Amino acid sequence: MTSPVRIPADVDMTDRVIGPLTARQLAILAVTGLLLYATWSATRTFVPVPVFLALAIPVGASAAILALGQRDGISLDRMLLAAIRQRLAPRHQVAAPEGVRPAPEWLTARTTATTSRSGGKKAAKGQAPVPEQVSPSALRLPAEAVTDAGVVDLGADGLAVVAVASTVNFALRTPTEQEALVASFGRYLHSLTAPVQVLVRAERLDLSGQISELRARAGGLPHPALEAAAMEHADYLDD
Repeated sequence: MTSPVRIPADVDMTDRVIGPLTARQLAILAVTGLLLYATWSATRTFVPVPVFLALAIPVGASAAILALGQRDGISLDRMLLAAIRQRLAPRHQVAAPEGVRPAPEWLTARTTATTSRSGGKKAAKGQAPVPEQVSPSALRLPAEAVTDAGVVDLGADGLAVVAVASTVNFALRTPTEQEALVASFGRYLHSLTAPVQVLVRAERLDLSGQISELRARAGGLPHPALEAAAMEHADYLDD
C-alpha cells in the first residue's frame, strides 16, 4: 500500500507574518504609521487635529492601497517599483555585444520629425526643430544563447530547459489510475533540485474542418440514428 503524498497548492505564496499580512505589507504599513505618528508628535502643538487628519488620512489610505492592493496577481508596491525602474531606464536599447556605438544620423532625424509631429519639443516660431539626443545603451537579455537541444543559457544564473507536456483527463481515470498519477507527480516534485515554473495555457481550436467532415460523412452512415447523432454532434461543436 502506497503512502499518500502531500502536494503543496502554491509553493511561491508569500508567508504570512501577522494575520493575512506578509512581511512586505507589514513593513509598508508600519513605516507609514511611524512616519505619521512622528509627524503628529512634531506638529501637534501648532497644527489642529482636523487639519492633520485631513492630510494624514489620504497618506494612510494610499499606503494601505499600495500594500494590500493587487493587479494580475502582483502587489501594487512591486508594480510601482517596476514603473519607476522602467521610467529611469534608458529609452533606447540595442543588442550590441561588440559595444554600443553612437546613434546614426538618420535615426536622430527620424526622431526629430516624430517629435515635431507629436507636439513634443516644439521649436520657436521660425526656428528649425531641435534634434532629440539619442543615446543608445546595451540591451541586456536574461538569455545568452539557446542550444539545439533546447537548453537556455542564462549566463551567471545557470541553465534553463523548456519542456512541453500534454494534458491528462484526470476525471475520467479510475481511482487506481488517479492515485498512480498523483504518486508519480509527487515523486517528480520530490526529485526537483532547481526552480520549476508550470505554465497552463488554453488555446482556441479551429474545429471547422472536423465539423465539415462530420456533416459530409453523416449521410453515408449505415443507420439513420447514427446520421442524426453525427449531425447533432456537428451542431454541438459549431455552437
